[in-house]
Amino acid sequence: MRKSIMLIRIIALLFCFVQCFNAQDLANNYTIGRGDEISIRVLDSPDIPDKPIRVDPDGQIALPLIGRIQAAGKSVAAFETDLTDRLRAYIISPQVSVNVTEFGSQPVSVLGAVGAPGVYQLSGTKPLAQVIALAKGLAPDAGGRIRIASYRRGTTPPDTPARLSFAADAGTSESGDRIVTEVSVEDLLSSSPAVGATLIHPFDVITVPKARLVYVIGEVHKPGGHVLSNRESVSVLEAVSMAEGTLATASPKHAVLLRRDASSSQRVETPIDLQRILEGRGGDNVLLQPDDILLIPRNAVRSVGLRSLEAAIQLGTGVVIWRR
Repeated sequence: MRKSIMLIRIIALLFCFVQCFNAQDLANNYTIGRGDEISIRVLDSPDIPDKPIRVDPDGQIALPLIGRIQAAGKSVAAFETDLTDRLRAYIISPQVSVNVTEFGSQPVSVLGAVGAPGVYQLSGTKPLAQVIALAKGLAPDAGGRIRIASYRRGTTPPDTPARLSFAADAGTSESGDRIVTEVSVEDLLSSSPAVGATLIHPFDVITVPKARLVYVIGEVHKPGGHVLSNRESVSVLEAVSMAEGTLATASPKHAVLLRRDASSSQRVETPIDLQRILEGRGGDNVLLQPDDILLIPRNAVRSVGLRSLEAAIQLGTGVVIWRR
């Protein structure tokens, strides 16, 4: 038992060592950019303060002894080498370490139906699922598709907030130096290999549109708009189920589908015998498309009868109470 515990501890320590080594290697290979904040430590050199320094819009920083030096566009390891070479004129065998304390040069925008839309900083590339998680996940009214607007590789992305904002607006169409791809929410939630291979790069714009609605109105328990979520359509029966069923005063035999005509934008009425569908006697269980309206009218005779019955019950109850 003790040998097994020791073996497990050794394996855990080796795993931590490998993870730390990989993280350090990734940090050394990170390319410094404009807006990043870095800290520089020089052993036994009080002239260079150990304080975070922001890389300016020109990609440079200013340090005592050596003045301004280019930082943006260089890896952390390469920048350490440049600093070491420059400091040799003032310090014997300088020991220099550089760390990125705050990422500010690799933004990705997450817009639309997510928990916390906004701009997030990456350190390299990340899978789509991780970036969505940074934005607190998908909102309950998220649609079925996710759009990703990316810069074509080889083009120069924007490096100022103003240009980034313009890029976010332009990212909804495929033109110029932008490529727009779509990913299914269902594939994302099911960890599809295709979605797992979708990497998000700095300056990408992720848009999660809100889900489309179908409307069920009239004599149902829950009239109004109902979210399609990640579906493109629902059947009439599913729509009625979303509305929690019909009321006793409904006339399902005379239900009507109102669908907007693409050419005229006018609503076209299509009669639907919902009664036959509900009773399983056939009928066309039509698929409702986004923005369709299913109207279930009131049965006037049945409505009057129910009102009379309710009045009689109330009157009878009142007589019983009065007699008591």
